[in-house]
Amino acid sequence: MLQVMERFDEVEKLYPSMFTEAGKSHRSHPSELEEELLILFQTMVLQLHVPLPVTDEFRQWFESCENKAPAYRYMRVFLQMMNSCWQPESHWVLKAPMHSYNMDEVMRQFPDARIVFTHRDPLNVVPSWATLIESYLGWSFRPYALDRIKFGRYIVDSLKLMYDRVADFSRRTPSERYFNVNYEVFIKDPVAMVERIYAHFGMEVTEQFRQNMRDWIANNRQGKWGRAPYSLANYNLTKEQVLQEFAPYVQQYLQS
Repeated sequence: MLQVMERFDEVEKLYPSMFTEAGKSHRSHPSELEEELLILFQTMVLQLHVPLPVTDEFRQWFESCENKAPAYRYMRVFLQMMNSCWQPESHWVLKAPMHSYNMDEVMRQFPDARIVFTHRDPLNVVPSWATLIESYLGWSFRPYALDRIKFGRYIVDSLKLMYDRVADFSRRTPSERYFNVNYEVFIKDPVAMVERIYAHFGMEVTEQFRQNMRDWIANNRQGKWGRAPYSLANYNLTKEQVLQEFAPYVQQYLQS
């Protein structure tokens, strides 16, 4: 582990944007937990690379939900292997927006999964997601090497596809299998929202669990590692355009 940390520090000095800048949007560190997305990367399901090729061949393959069975079987076996040596006290928690593309395959490989969909204002999600992905692409490319206009269009299209897949899955799936969370409601009282999620799935919330959540929140306030500024204008997008593009999503998930 010491060698890993030394390597991390060396890379951070040479390429400060790799972890420090990207960490303002998504914290990453070798001593901390990361998303299972890194498991899927090993199967060439490379979400960060979709907007890069000149042709759309890789994007079409990535966005197809008909060819991901091998990738999700690999992830299941990978987690089973980890579970054999590092079993959690309660359950595994997976978190990667990319699963929205492939909900049927997720449920085939993890039939007892409890699904939580978090919904947030697209006026914040679109520029924030674009900024995060661009920061990761900055590991390999000089600033402004990416066509931000085309990139902004890709971000909008990809998020709309995620919404379409989630909405379709929800229509076909009994409501007891999933739970929808309004992000703005969640951040006002995270503990209360977690209690609602657990109640929906018939899971117990102990007082110790509540205190653990309060402690974590106190030590991990938003902006602890910095805040990455983001703007629709950076990608030649307007508020009116985004609201029009995501009108069905907002009406279905964000309006009371």
